[in-house]
Amino acid sequence: MTKTWGLALVFAGALAAQTSAGLAAYERADRAFRDHRYQAAMDALDEALRADPALVPALTLRARLAMAANRFDVARQALESAIAADPRSWYARFLYGFQFYQQNEMPAAIAALEKARGLNPRDAQTALYLGLADEALGRTDAALELYRRAMELERAAGSEHVETMLTAGRLLLLLGRFDEAAEIAARAAKVDPASRDPHFELARLWLKRSAPAKAIEEGEAALRLKRGDTPDRQIHFLLVQAYRATGNDEQAKRHADALRAIEGLKDPN
Repeated sequence: MTKTWGLALVFAGALAAQTSAGLAAYERADRAFRDHRYQAAMDALDEALRADPALVPALTLRARLAMAANRFDVARQALESAIAADPRSWYARFLYGFQFYQQNEMPAAIAALEKARGLNPRDAQTALYLGLADEALGRTDAALELYRRAMELERAAGSEHVETMLTAGRLLLLLGRFDEAAEIAARAAKVDPASRDPHFELARLWLKRSAPAKAIEEGEAALRLKRGDTPDRQIHFLLVQAYRATGNDEQAKRHADALRAIEGLKDPN
């Protein structure tokens, strides 16, 4: 009995040392990843997983690096290993669903994301991507419900994101629910006053509502701001339409010239 216990203690000690070495290497990989030193991150991850092949944080980080390089086969394998090692890891299941979403495999994405949501119902990103997958399949009512839930969760966490709000707002605009879309876009503009994206969405909304003067106001505001995902090209194009609708051909031409300059085209006149 004493000999058996002695061997067990030796094995436990070796396993603890192995896990400790794996965690140390993972922490180096995580720091390298955050510093955008991706090769160093991959090298440290290899070391971490040699020490502990079932180390879930290392496996999920490997998946994130693989997805960034469009190696979804590597990401999927890493995440399946992570889920096998810890079936309760909501984050591994979220990433597993996300990689399906990235590959346009929506039913598989929804199945995986639903499992992640069951494990952590307070994660806003899971609700958001479930909504995006539902929207891709034409399930607009389900998507809107999930977008609203994602916004609620972000608000409760004190970390509202313009991108989440505008995802909901764009769908509402597409469905012709202009008042709700306007309310969300206006709130997004207050959450991040330096972002051009909410103003562009408001400009689109006013143009659809046949209010070109208000579209011009929001479009010019968007153009003055530099932060956001909306390119100048889209804003100039919208402003050409809005100024033409008001009969202001001079300003319409100004934005048309700017648009041509961006696209490298010559004025046909």
